Amino acid sequence: MTRLADALQRANARTSTVATGSAVSPSTAAAPALALVTEEPDARPAAGAPLLALPKRPNGPTVWRTDPELIGKLVGTDDFPAGAREQYRKLAALLHHAQVERDLKVVLTSSALPGEGKSLTAINTALTLSESLQRRVLLIDADLRRPTIQRIFGIPPVGGLNEVLKSQHDQPTTIGQLTERLFVLPAGRPDADPLGGLTSPRMERVLAQASSMFDWVIVDSPPIGLLPDAGLLTQWVGGVLLVVRSGKAPFQLVKRTVDAVGRDRIVGVIMNAVDFAHDRNAGGYYEYYGYGYGSAAEKQ
Repeated sequence: MTRLADALQRANARTSTVATGSAVSPSTAAAPALALVTEEPDARPAAGAPLLALPKRPNGPTVWRTDPELIGKLVGTDDFPAGAREQYRKLAALLHHAQVERDLKVVLTSSALPGEGKSLTAINTALTLSESLQRRVLLIDADLRRPTIQRIFGIPPVGGLNEVLKSQHDQPTTIGQLTERLFVLPAGRPDADPLGGLTSPRMERVLAQASSMFDWVIVDSPPIGLLPDAGLLTQWVGGVLLVVRSGKAPFQLVKRTVDAVGRDRIVGVIMNAVDFAHDRNAGGYYEYYGYGYGSAAEKQ
């Protein structure tokens, strides 16, 4: 059992004890959210009321595997390059080892600049973990300014993360289900100023509750090099996957991005769209994953 699960049990026990006391009403007994990682376990706040609810039956889009715009780009679609599929499986295996060693469960994907492939990487990582490793995975679209995951899957921009964060009441939101083991929490309506919600105790609760419900939680965020959103979100996650598109982001910008996140927080640096002219399996989409910042820097 992970430290988070232990903390959730302790927090729930404390909340029940307070709520049954004669001097405290149920409204005042509601506790703030539980942090994913803190230095003092006894100072962790309780998880609070459920904010996420599982669907009673698959309720997500089912046509994405045959969408001409997605074929060859997403794991599980026809014509997806064999080389890229193997690299995603390698990435999933490395994440599995990190989970065993570090209790890693909540991972954020980001990049230094837009257009480096972070959202596709988040989706394909989630698909690989759910299909190849047979894990239950929740994919969260936390790019509230410019939601991408919900656009890729054709999910209407309503009833998503933004609505959960802005709601005045703790009302469970039913998440979407894309496959047997892959679920999605869309961004909802775009928000030009999402910082208040992303740094709120409710966002902390969303991730804590998601972590208790799923084997993996993959969070897609805005580019770290341009906006503060992703940098603020890193306080709630266990690690960061940084996506670097070959030939796009300057090395110094990538270096500043890594320094801003903190090298100890980087789970892996993913070199995206590397062109191997002699690899016939590449198909223009082959990706190489260099783990550890040093190996990625040497390839810039």
